[in-house]
Amino acid sequence: MKPFLSRLDLQTFRNYHAVSFRPDAQVTLVVGPNGAGKTSLVEALYVLATGRSFRTGRLEKVVENGADRAVLYAEVSDGDRPESAMRRVGMARSRQKLEELKVDGERVRGLAEVARLLPVLVMHPGTVDLVEGGSGGRRRLLDWILFHVEHDFQGQWQAFSSALRQRNNLLKSGKVTPAELRVWDRQLAQSSVRIDGLRRQVFPAFQDAFQNHLARLSPELDGVRMSLHPGWELGADLAQALTERHGLDVRRGFTSVGAHRADVRLASDAGSVREVFSRGQKKVVAYALVLAQLSVIKALNSQTCIVLVDDLTSELDEAHCQRVLTGLLDTGSQVIITALNQGLPPGVADSGARVSMFHVEHGQLKRLD
Repeated sequence: MKPFLSRLDLQTFRNYHAVSFRPDAQVTLVVGPNGAGKTSLVEALYVLATGRSFRTGRLEKVVENGADRAVLYAEVSDGDRPESAMRRVGMARSRQKLEELKVDGERVRGLAEVARLLPVLVMHPGTVDLVEGGSGGRRRLLDWILFHVEHDFQGQWQAFSSALRQRNNLLKSGKVTPAELRVWDRQLAQSSVRIDGLRRQVFPAFQDAFQNHLARLSPELDGVRMSLHPGWELGADLAQALTERHGLDVRRGFTSVGAHRADVRLASDAGSVREVFSRGQKKVVAYALVLAQLSVIKALNSQTCIVLVDDLTSELDEAHCQRVLTGLLDTGSQVIITALNQGLPPGVADSGARVSMFHVEHGQLKRLD
């Protein structure tokens, strides 16, 4: 599948009262001054595709001041099959909650169906948190791949999440007994081992793709090593480890080992990448991780993604920027780029890709080409 976004409508989203964005090329450049709404435009697509924002954890902020809710609508097709029907995705969100989610006019309960139709990845100034931040971001890199290439993963993750939620609720209840905990210990351990097995199936491909992209972005960083930690002591019996931690988990009120504690660890000869690399080097490593996601999904599932690139030229020097964009275009993905200036970013001008250009200011969008 090669998803292609042909339309995105925003109503009362951030500083957009009502606007229709119609990219029709492999690369779309959105330009305008700081604060004009460039980032809000790509944020809207990310919110529609994932239910989350890459800018804030407070989604009430995305609703325009004075409005009750924000409404988003997109049309997407399979770029490899021009004859295929256009798929339509719509979302309405109040300041408090997700009110409505539809695919082709029919209500859907969760975001999984939308995520499959609109596989969206984003590169933005916060992407460096994949390296500087905790294990959650790196773990989600691997799980996002699994969601798109392994049909069993979603069911396994739902079973694990249910067991984890039940065990944590019991830990917080203040009325927990060892016998009750052992019931959830067994279920959590079984689900965790299954998920770890799925992660280990795709990890070698992810590892190789990361090494290849990092070598292209910065050959001097080719000593970075990647390893997968399952979320409990390697070689240990997880059910037994959960039992041994009953006292600790009751005091803390949460489960301290399991698949939810897994990590993709990055190390060099000098030590942990997070601890010893400069911020500029961490940015390069982080972008190599995202490029590896795209490469693995394409290799294992013949699928591309829609990639949002926000303010890349302010994050990387020209040489690294060119290599990142070249890597993106090599995957065949549709790419939407925000920038201050109308000039094509390095890596795009010589790519031969068809480019469309838009200017945004004060929540108004105008096509330039």
